Amino acid sequence: MKVLGFVGSPRKKSNTDVMVDTFLDGAKSANGEVKKYFLADLNINQCIGCFRNCMLQPGFKCKVFRDDMDMLLPEMASSDLILFASPLYCASYTAIMARFLERCLPFWEVEITGEPGIPESYNFLNNPVKGKKAVIGMVHDFKNPMVADLAFRAFDHNLREIYMMEIAGKIHVPDVRDPGDIEKKKEEMEKIFALGKKLASGK
Repeated sequence: MKVLGFVGSPRKKSNTDVMVDTFLDGAKSANGEVKKYFLADLNINQCIGCFRNCMLQPGFKCKVFRDDMDMLLPEMASSDLILFASPLYCASYTAIMARFLERCLPFWEVEITGEPGIPESYNFLNNPVKGKKAVIGMVHDFKNPMVADLAFRAFDHNLREIYMMEIAGKIHVPDVRDPGDIEKKKEEMEKIFALGKKLASGK
């Protein structure tokens, strides 16, 4: 099983980064083929909103930019399980993660059969990540886990409704501040490892 982990934090060795490593270690223990991408290190241009240029052509390739999304989109299309992880910034996931998710729109292939702007006018043709398993990961420094509700709803909506992926799990670790704090939460770390192992084993 091919397993990807996307780190939406701007900081390496952050709690988010450790979360992704732990999940992938679990997947690797179940013989998963794992890869981690630190999104802040990659060249990902900001989507400029020419949505129909992306969605009206096959091949899930942005019509405007040649950047690292040319590598990431095929990687996602050939994967089986993907972890999307981010710290909580301004009640949502980071701008780094948002920019990346916006640039995944070329996965949609449609034809327009009626008036643009009406859902019934778009005839869905293909989406290579439809039905793939996704895991959402969030960390933040608040003790009250409810502060991440909006972020989880946004993540869930975009992955489930927009990109048609199956949400196979959610990882939520509150009350972590400094880099490495997550490693002090032994029970949470064990659960993250176990989830990676379980999902990568196909269970």
